[in-house]
Amino acid sequence: MKIGLLQLNSTVGDFTANRQNLLAGCEKARALGAELVIAPELFLCGYPPRDLLLRADFVQASLAALTETAQSIGPIPLCVGCVGENSERPGRALRNTAAVLQNGKIIWRTHKSLLPTYDVFDEDRYFEPAKSIAPFEFNGRKLGITICEDIWNDEDFWPERLYRRDPIKELIAQGAEIILNLSASPWHDGKERTRLAMLQRVARDERVPLAQVNLVGANDELIFDGHSVALDARGEVIALGKGFAEDIMVVDLESGGAGVPVPHCGISSLAPPNDFPPREQQLFAALSLGIRDYVHKCGFKSVIVGLSAALTPRSWPCSRRRRLARTRCSAFPCRPVIRAKAV
Repeated sequence: MKIGLLQLNSTVGDFTANRQNLLAGCEKARALGAELVIAPELFLCGYPPRDLLLRADFVQASLAALTETAQSIGPIPLCVGCVGENSERPGRALRNTAAVLQNGKIIWRTHKSLLPTYDVFDEDRYFEPAKSIAPFEFNGRKLGITICEDIWNDEDFWPERLYRRDPIKELIAQGAEIILNLSASPWHDGKERTRLAMLQRVARDERVPLAQVNLVGANDELIFDGHSVALDARGEVIALGKGFAEDIMVVDLESGGAGVPVPHCGISSLAPPNDFPPREQQLFAALSLGIRDYVHKCGFKSVIVGLSAALTPRSWPCSRRRRLARTRCSAFPCRPVIRAKAV
């Protein structure tokens, strides 16, 4: 089965731009032979939406964006992360949802089971967790579609787990033959290696192919690194997406053996397995992406940087110049402050 992975950049609340970016990526993946296309967690509204989810107009705009997106989807299904409604009471009014769109309609939904509420996450504040999940049947295959944290609870990988449930094992027990994960996994130093090792363990232990599409870009204080990945049933890397840049991959998850990427798969060059750049290069790429997205998503037309010989790292103006080519960027030296000693 050929799966299209849309590793794209979204902006919180910019439903029109997010939808246009999504549809353009879908068209590229379809042209490259994808049978099913997947996009990141909460892509249509942008991640993290936080307290915007408490605004009725934001929620309605998100639901409308999903309906409009569905109307533009033809026979090749798209599975995208979005805000969903929860009619069950008692319970929170919203769900973190993955919706499958096909032939102008929303044909299937599943909801996130494990809601992270630690570190930078506060999803339990807004969403109701799924009480049960089931595979999505497509082209004679049972697909286990999960959302981000749902795949981060493997008992063999983590010495201590945060949740009693393991959605992956629940899906495997119901006959899931392929695991797909829609993710908005924020980056920190070394996160890409930990994430890949964890996903490889899941694929190897459950003996199923696995594909994760991860968000890329910066929103608020979070940076998302991409590095989407496709693995075969032995946990071997079939395709690894770019870091800190948009990417589109179409991969055959059932090609046999270690798997072979679909030729000419679009934007991605399909980096060799586990081929991550050096730590310094990753840090620079993350900082550059964060600066660029902050400036452009806020609509700033120019940037002024005050430089201090004592306090400003040399990489500071360099990263800004590199990532703000389309923005007027000026740097000014700061005069030192001379303080008179008390007599």
